[in-house]
Amino acid sequence: MKKLLLVDGNSMLFPTYYATIGQSRRMTTSQGIPTNAVFGFIHLLQKAMADIQPDAMLVAWDCGKPTFRHERFEAYKGTRKELDEELIVQMPVVREYLDAANITRYEEEGYEADDIIGSMAASAPDMETYILTSDRDLLQLVDDSTRVILMKKGLTELDIVDKAELQARYGLAPAQITDLKGLMGDASDNIPGVKHIGEKTALKLLHDYQTVEGVYDHLDEIRGKRREYLEEGKESAFLSKELATIYRDMKLPFSMENLALHPENPQDFYRKYEMRSLLQQSGDDAAQQQWPVAEIERVDFEPDGNIMLAAASLDSFMDQTFYGFVFPRGTECCFLPLEKAKEDPSFLTARSWTTWDAKDFMHLLNRSDLPVADFQEDLHIASFLLHSQATTADSLMEALGIVLPESFKDLGMKSKGGSSRQRMVPVMASLAGQLSQKKEKILAGLKEENMEDLYRSIELPLVPILWEMETTGIQCDRQRLDTLGVEFQKRMDDLAARIYELAGHSFKIESPKQLGTVLFDELGLKGGKKRSTAADVLEKLRDEHPIADLILEYRKYSKLMTTYITGLAKCIVDGKIHTTFNQTMTQTGRLSSSDPNLQNISVRDEEGRQIRSLFTAPEGHVLLSADYSQIELRMLAHMADEQAMIQAFLDDADIHTRTACQLYSVQPDEVTDQMRRVAKTVNFGIIYGQTDFGLAQTLGITRREAKEFMNIYFASYPNIHRYTNRIIEFCEEHGYVETLMHRRRLIPEIRDKNFMTREFGKRAAMNAPVQGSAADLIKLAMIAVKRKMEEQQVKSRLLLQIHDELILDVPEEEKDLMIGLVQEAMDHAMDLRVPLKAGIHTGKSWDEAK
Repeated sequence: MKKLLLVDGNSMLFPTYYATIGQSRRMTTSQGIPTNAVFGFIHLLQKAMADIQPDAMLVAWDCGKPTFRHERFEAYKGTRKELDEELIVQMPVVREYLDAANITRYEEEGYEADDIIGSMAASAPDMETYILTSDRDLLQLVDDSTRVILMKKGLTELDIVDKAELQARYGLAPAQITDLKGLMGDASDNIPGVKHIGEKTALKLLHDYQTVEGVYDHLDEIRGKRREYLEEGKESAFLSKELATIYRDMKLPFSMENLALHPENPQDFYRKYEMRSLLQQSGDDAAQQQWPVAEIERVDFEPDGNIMLAAASLDSFMDQTFYGFVFPRGTECCFLPLEKAKEDPSFLTARSWTTWDAKDFMHLLNRSDLPVADFQEDLHIASFLLHSQATTADSLMEALGIVLPESFKDLGMKSKGGSSRQRMVPVMASLAGQLSQKKEKILAGLKEENMEDLYRSIELPLVPILWEMETTGIQCDRQRLDTLGVEFQKRMDDLAARIYELAGHSFKIESPKQLGTVLFDELGLKGGKKRSTAADVLEKLRDEHPIADLILEYRKYSKLMTTYITGLAKCIVDGKIHTTFNQTMTQTGRLSSSDPNLQNISVRDEEGRQIRSLFTAPEGHVLLSADYSQIELRMLAHMADEQAMIQAFLDDADIHTRTACQLYSVQPDEVTDQMRRVAKTVNFGIIYGQTDFGLAQTLGITRREAKEFMNIYFASYPNIHRYTNRIIEFCEEHGYVETLMHRRRLIPEIRDKNFMTREFGKRAAMNAPVQGSAADLIKLAMIAVKRKMEEQQVKSRLLLQIHDELILDVPEEEKDLMIGLVQEAMDHAMDLRVPLKAGIHTGKSWDEAK
């Protein structure tokens, strides 16, 4: 019997997205297009095709518009959240893949993918049909020739369900799936069911009476509250069963012959979306390029093009192993082992090099007791400026057209052998050889795109500053850290005891499965179809049961323990934390921090302040914190030339109070705290390109009220409205936006055929110039502060940059000098129409200085 594979497209794409969105390494192209869901979709599809070996295939999609079910019940699927922008962007991409692979896809207005699949399965009784989905509603289609393949958690296993398996699991026949939904409802689709009838009760009723109709035919046999619930919910039960029933009589515009599978190798698609592993699997020979390596004992010639790379393990800079130096010579690359380089005086005096990652190289030289080199060019930073959406080394290689023997992601995986000398040298040799061919083109690109000044006046001078900050580190009070750990653990233990008391027994709170059993089975809370224990679900359960609040509080302390107490303890070296600052990991140009990340410590709650109190000044020193005030709003006022907002800053007025006066037509002394909070949300919402829908969600108001706030805002600040429109028009024409320093962010989404994707592009276009200009400003401030410190020959040291804040270690005797020096440097770091204002505070700890 021939095999037919029917795929529920939306049901596959959504879980692959949510299963991978939280990964530390975001999957994006060099143009910034997210690809995690597409990659997962392709992986699962190829696995199913390999397992099933189908003769014909169809991928069905929801159309995204109201269906006949909405006509019967207007609130059908009405509780679903707005989709993440990064998921919306990938929807047309996965369809593009199917077209490239020659796999038939179909969607039709008025119907859902389930109806297409049901109609297709019904028209092929003589085929062995398999339905790939994560939606258990499709179990109603199981029959003698049809099986459902359910995606399991983790995206690595597929679970095939036939009639026997369905009976064994639920004690139900396929047709009873709709009866089950009729009684218990389905929160994910907003199918109401019968109020107070959950899955356990619904299954018992169906085991006794077979169908919804059977339940109501025997209603007189049912006693107590259950009968009352059923009587009250009769209309809802029959409506819910109807909504859950898949329609199987669509007139589809193709025959089985049209679905015959003749797959094509989509190598061009893999190249376009930079899916290196899939490209290699597809047999692309270009992915295997290598340069021959010659190991040498000394350098008796000038390295070609002054390209010099370091071969080292891919650990954090504190733990790296330095293997040696790699550089091109003719058609091969030379490898000079570290021990040989230390014996070669002539090599050690040749110091004006072009490299790939100058800061990393400086750490390696410094830790190897070698003079720190004077790096002429950093091609990693230069390339990133040209391809700002390539925020990983692998995606940047793709953008440059560089093909390496192994990806950096694979090299960093310890389970695959790690980044040993044997693996790293060939990779760095290949990179060095290809960079020698591309160096001039990369540097010329900076000139062509008007970013040479950004590169040479901001990014390159910042490298040695960041290297020194990382090397210096910030003191961390280990004793206080341990004490805080004991305190947090006690709070967790107390919370756990209260949770166990409410549950009636102990269980593993961190286990979603065990927690779900407690919440939804034992306590009878409404968990919906997916029985999720995510934070947003627990928030909704707060009013239903006190256990929800306790679990949220427990999770907060659990995260604090893992991220900060345990996490920071592992990173303390000689009493200090040495974080890594990254110049090439954010599209807006902001610095990021890693190993550990010190930029996400909350300043809004007591626990965050307790964590900040761990970072202290040495004896006889203080920490100095300098933080720009409302810098993004100041940038917006300057870039839009919005006179009313500029005047507010010139008057040193509270901009949120001033905006509240406009929104509510009141005087400043009449502005309440709530009015100011709303005004603050509107101010920042405009910067981030928030829509009236998004603003309504954030403020908890109606969309009409949000729209009215935005209309008043733009009437009060008309140049801001003109500016945002101008930016969008520019981006639509050119495909990018830029900061005051001409840093570019490419936004291809703004030209996409999909409406939602274009809207995402517009919001990104409005935000990037403002946020990026603020990022450029704080970097200029760091350079200005460092220059003045060198002129004054002070002992003070820059330690951290946290978004718009600088942290310095200052000897007590230099405190007054440094306050004036930092204030002067930061307040005049950039010439704007509005005054720059840095708030400066000092203290013995980061918390005191904040």
